[in-house]
Amino acid sequence: MQSIRVLSSLVVLTAFVLGSSAAGAATFAFTGKFTSNRGLLINIPVVGNVPCAGLSIMSGPGGMVVPAPVTPAMRTMTMIANNYNCVAHKAGKKITTTGMGVGGAFVIPPNVFSKPFGAYVAAVAVKYAPPVIQLATSFKITGPAPVRTTPPAGTMVNGVNTAAFHAFKAGAWMTQSGRAASMFTWCFGNPACTKITQGTQPIIVKYAGGGNAFGGTMAYLITSGAGLSSLAIGQAGAVGFAILGGMGSQPTGRGYAEYLTDMLGSGPFWGAYKLMTVTRPIVGMQKLITMVSFYLTKAMFPAQINYNYGFPFTTRTVLARNTGTNVGNPAVTTISAKGFDVLTAMGQRNISLVAGGVAATSIGTQTPNMAQMLLPEPGRALQLAAGVVGLLGVAVWRSRKVH
Repeated sequence: MQSIRVLSSLVVLTAFVLGSSAAGAATFAFTGKFTSNRGLLINIPVVGNVPCAGLSIMSGPGGMVVPAPVTPAMRTMTMIANNYNCVAHKAGKKITTTGMGVGGAFVIPPNVFSKPFGAYVAAVAVKYAPPVIQLATSFKITGPAPVRTTPPAGTMVNGVNTAAFHAFKAGAWMTQSGRAASMFTWCFGNPACTKITQGTQPIIVKYAGGGNAFGGTMAYLITSGAGLSSLAIGQAGAVGFAILGGMGSQPTGRGYAEYLTDMLGSGPFWGAYKLMTVTRPIVGMQKLITMVSFYLTKAMFPAQINYNYGFPFTTRTVLARNTGTNVGNPAVTTISAKGFDVLTAMGQRNISLVAGGVAATSIGTQTPNMAQMLLPEPGRALQLAAGVVGLLGVAVWRSRKVH
C-alpha cells in the first residue's frame, strides 16, 4: 500500500513538473554556434572550432567578379555558411527564457561564444575580389561583451542607438531606435532609399517578412592577437600587405545602422611575389603567396579605411547586395539568409538568427555582410525524462524498503 501511495504521489509530481516547465520560464545550458560572412569573399572566423552544420547562406546572382553580360541574371546557390567551421559556444554558460516554446524572450549572457587564437596564422585565397589575393588571420572571436565596448553609434536619432542590450524577443524591432518598421531597406549614405542606385555606394541591405518577428542584438568581438593578420593586395605585379589590427566590437548584429571604421594599416610592400598551391590544416588546398622579393618602401602602399554598417538579428529574411565595380572590376554579389524560431517533434526549440550589414573601403571595394547564429535548445524533454526515470527508481527502491 505504501508503495502505491509513493508511486501515485510521484506521478502527480511528475505531471506537475512537466506541465509547469512547458508553461513557465526555464533555465538551461546554453548551446549554439556563430559565423559572419563578408560577402562570398571572407568568413569570420577564417578557421573556426565547430562545424557549421545547420547554418546556410544563399548567394546569387554574381558571386564571382565577372563582366556584367557574363553574370547570369538569376543564378542562385545555397551553401554552408562557412566551409572552415564556425565559432563554438562556451561550455558551462546558462540562459533563461521568459517562457518555454516559440517566442520565449531571453537575454544572451556575456561571452557565450568563443574561438581562441589558433595554433597558426590561417591563410585562404580570396578568389573573387581582385586585386585582393589572400587573407591571413590569427583572429580570436568572442561575444557578446558584458558591457558596451563602444559608445552608441547608430546613424539615426542624432547618432544615438538605444537598442535593448543583448535582448531577444518577439517584436524586438520596436525597441531599436531609428528603425521605423520590421521591414526596411537601407543604402550606404541614404537610409531612406528604396533602390540600390539611390545610395552613395552601390550597396543595399533589406529586411523582409514583416509581422511580429523574433529578434534582438548581439555584438561579437574580433582580436587579431600577436600573430600577423593581413590582407594581401596585388598591384601591377607587386604585392602589399594591409595589416589587420585588433578590430574590437563588430557592428553587424549590434543594433540598427551601427557604425564602425577600421584602419587597414600599411604593411610591407614587395615588387614581386610567387603563388603556389599548398595544403593547410582544415582549409585544405589553397593557392597562396609563398615567396616575395624586391622590398619597396611602405610609403608606396598607404593605409586604407574600411567603413562598416550593421543591423540587428532577426528570424526573417535578410538580403545584402552590391553592384557596380570593385577597384574597376565589374562586381555583382547578392547574399541572403532566413532565420526561424520553431519547435521540433520532441518539443525542443531551435532558433536561427540572421543579421545583415554593408561595408565599403577607401580603395574602392564594397562588401555585403551577413552574420548568423544557431541556438538549438538542449533536449529538455530528454532531460526531464531522465529525471522522471530517476524519481521512479527512487520510488521503486522505497517500495522495496517498505517490504
